[in-house]
Amino acid sequence: MRTISKAYDGLIHGLAAIAAASFAFMVAGIVIDVALRNLGFRPFQPTSALIEYGLMLATMAGAPWLVRTQGHVAVRALVSRLPQSPARAIDRAALIFCAVVLLLLAWRAAVVTGEMIENSAVDIRSIALPKWVLPSMLMAGFALMAIEFLRIFLKGGTYDAQNASH
Repeated sequence: MRTISKAYDGLIHGLAAIAAASFAFMVAGIVIDVALRNLGFRPFQPTSALIEYGLMLATMAGAPWLVRTQGHVAVRALVSRLPQSPARAIDRAALIFCAVVLLLLAWRAAVVTGEMIENSAVDIRSIALPKWVLPSMLMAGFALMAIEFLRIFLKGGTYDAQNASH
């Protein structure tokens, strides 16, 4: 079990590194694209499409790590005014709610991914890529975020970012 946990931790940290690297590549791509245009050269055709895919990749790859470190957005205006016991109960319920919603979204993305694979759909922009790539990124990201919320819950944690262990 410990080996699986270490592998999973490596996956989450690896995906966070991929997200960071993809942001760096997108920035470089945009800078190169703008520089080529301003210097009178023809920019690379697939830059815009690759940046669109990169944005989805960076978001879905980095989001599970953000949940783990509780770096996600949490509006706690009402809960922070409650006594500790009810606030904790609401925080714990929020963890379960988030996990359930994310699992539903992952399931729906899986259905769409399956339909795209079944239909051999292709996303044709400046480059042609299988249409299942985007919903599969959503499916994986949502599923991993749900797992992270469930891990926080099972470890007895709360939704409170102030109590997060970074």
